[in-house]
Amino acid sequence: MRSAHGGLSTQEVNRRHEEYGFNELQQKEKSLWLVFFRQFQDILVYILFVALSLSLIMPFLDGEALTVESFLDAIIIATILLLNALLGFVQEYKAEKAIAELQKLTSPHSVVRRNGKEITVASRELVPGDIVLLEAGDRISADGRLIECSFLEVNESSLTGESNTAHKTADALRGDAALAEQHNMVFAGTLVTRGSGEYIVTSTGVLTEIGKITKLVAETQLPETPLQKRMKQLGKMLGAVVLSMCFFIVLAGLLSGRSGIEMLLIGVSLAVSAVPEGLPAVVTVCLAMGVKRMVRKNALVRRLDALETLGSVTVICADKTGTITENRMEVVEEWTPQHSAESLDLLARICASCNRAKPPNIGDPTELGLLAFASKRAVKRLEIDEEEEPFSSEKKYMVTRHGDLQFLKGAPEVIVHFCDEISNDVVLKETTRMASQGLRILACAVREGGKTRFVGLVGMEDPPRKTVKKAVAVALSAGIRTMMITGDNVDTARAIAQRVGIKGAAVGGIELDRMTREELKECLAYTSVFARVSPVHKLQILEALQEMGEIVAMSGDGVNDAPALKGANVGVAMGKVGTEVAREAASIVLADDHYATMVAAVREGRRIYDNIRKFVMYLLRANFDELLLIMTTILLGMPLPYLPIHILWINLMTDGLPALALGMEPAERDIMQRPPRPPTQHILSGQFGRLTFAAIFAFAMAFLFFLWQMSAGVALVQARTTTLTLAINFELFLALSARSVRPFWRINPFSNPWMLGAVAIPFLLQVILLYSPLAGIFSLVPLSAMEWGEILALAFFGFLVLELLKLVPNPPVTVADMRWRRTQKG
Repeated sequence: MRSAHGGLSTQEVNRRHEEYGFNELQQKEKSLWLVFFRQFQDILVYILFVALSLSLIMPFLDGEALTVESFLDAIIIATILLLNALLGFVQEYKAEKAIAELQKLTSPHSVVRRNGKEITVASRELVPGDIVLLEAGDRISADGRLIECSFLEVNESSLTGESNTAHKTADALRGDAALAEQHNMVFAGTLVTRGSGEYIVTSTGVLTEIGKITKLVAETQLPETPLQKRMKQLGKMLGAVVLSMCFFIVLAGLLSGRSGIEMLLIGVSLAVSAVPEGLPAVVTVCLAMGVKRMVRKNALVRRLDALETLGSVTVICADKTGTITENRMEVVEEWTPQHSAESLDLLARICASCNRAKPPNIGDPTELGLLAFASKRAVKRLEIDEEEEPFSSEKKYMVTRHGDLQFLKGAPEVIVHFCDEISNDVVLKETTRMASQGLRILACAVREGGKTRFVGLVGMEDPPRKTVKKAVAVALSAGIRTMMITGDNVDTARAIAQRVGIKGAAVGGIELDRMTREELKECLAYTSVFARVSPVHKLQILEALQEMGEIVAMSGDGVNDAPALKGANVGVAMGKVGTEVAREAASIVLADDHYATMVAAVREGRRIYDNIRKFVMYLLRANFDELLLIMTTILLGMPLPYLPIHILWINLMTDGLPALALGMEPAERDIMQRPPRPPTQHILSGQFGRLTFAAIFAFAMAFLFFLWQMSAGVALVQARTTTLTLAINFELFLALSARSVRPFWRINPFSNPWMLGAVAIPFLLQVILLYSPLAGIFSLVPLSAMEWGEILALAFFGFLVLELLKLVPNPPVTVADMRWRRTQKG
């Protein structure tokens, strides 16, 4: 595939896009019709179809003349079926769109050379002939032939099944070779585990090796979260209870001599109304909308279960560099034993030459800062002949060869051991002095003729981000402890921690190596700063915290951070400087690499869980009063207060829109002053008493109102109209009450405009229904101003009672919750 050393031009890239298309596997488009018809795949909908069939058959069996009125029940049931399906379709479509946008945002990127410059592009933009640069941790996005590499090793297990990494060279192949033996080729979907290199793209999209294996890849489906599973279980449990009650109601009605078809339709309508069949869909929409809001706050959620886990996080283990600090390194102090300009120039030359960064912004921030230091001293950068030892977090040093010279750069305590004729104590004294100022220290040395000479130290500053101190305080008030983990010197780490308000002792990696697991757990009780740590230490800290009962959010960016990110309750990868493997192992990716974004994500996770809890409570409160009302009137031999179409109308008006609007509620004011939520806590924990009271109160109010109407000699159609209107208005007030655990006079009534619309629309639809020809179809009559006044006054009275109930303290937490919280206090 033809290219040039400077890469392709923009015009050539555009031409090849037209010829080869984008570098992506074809995705199976989800049919909108399929999404729509899937809304009918529910046992309760099947029951409703039975009711529809009966409504169509019964007029023929009655023997009366057939008119439009004969099929009104069937028309209304069909209309409500269609409206429910449309509502479910819109909810699912929005959720799919939100997830699709998320997948685009989390798509991998590649560094390419185009128009003579190195730039970062979305991997789907790659075309044959592009020159792509590789570093350890990169996910390879297209097939290609290597043109340059240094200690390059690639994990090709996803393609070849070989567990060992493949060693790569740029040497030409001789003869035919099996896929696993093509040492000068790299393939899409594989992972760089060590070294660096450059390759020229030979195949993209479905023409890659992995594309040949599977030409059609179904769109990724996010797995159900534990919360969604619990909601389905709750729905099934409620369904069993409701269907049993409906069966009892139908049986009681038949025994009392009521019409069989009437009771069957009543039973079916009650079942559909009482069971919150849309609950899992609303939970999915709420989670998906939460994902979109977090995207706007620079947190990309890769797994929905992370959202609910965030509310239980007790410890945030955050990397220092780039997360707590700005990731903008600058040399602020340099030191050489000779204190001469010549030695300082050599120090700057090593900093610039033992360096893989490419100005202005490609590469590690530390190496970019070293380049800027050399540039200020006007020191020439030497080309790398060979990278003899790439930098790794385990070895903590790097070696490059430039002709007869070898340059070394790394941690002072490592570099000094390679050097001849240098006092370890002198270097240690200077290192300690710089570190006490919060500087990151790197040592440099030169090797020539078999001897290694210590050249000097550079002290670099990466200042804390301005908002980190406040975010640490917010996390602390939410019962979340912050631990800082870094590869920097202990003194440097301690100085930064003090500046941002992270309290606790500081421990180094050497001390960690000497600790047993039990000693580490004791250490974690009073230590919040871990310095000079390796990825292995990170995993040990994580496992010890989890054994202590902590729920841990762990940040990371490197290849070796992947085990800790995957093992954490919430793994958080860096979006700017993080490797692709780290992002794939994590459940959340920070687009801005910012600690404050982690705290904001916790807040958003708590808000989402709060809102799900609110609309679950609302739906359960609102869906049982009709059951109790119908059952009571049947047992007392009274006329039915609702017809089947009335029950379905109440369900349509009060379930969907208010529940969705509750999912849009802003966070409670004290949401970050509460302790973390126990992970085993039931979503209705502590609310069963309030839930039962609300359901019985709603039933009692509707029953007494209907009884009063009937005893006053009001016509049945009039009594049904007023009772139906009262039920709808009270449930709309109930939605307003569900907005907060605080009384309505302590919240802003306009803070959620979605709720205002969700209440106003059903109210207006009820008004239109009563004063239009539709009233006759629904067997309803218009209401007078006095009747409206009575209904609204009674509905508001019920609302006021529920608001005053909020002043009663919540019941104590369960024994399990108390035991879990005690473990958090140590």
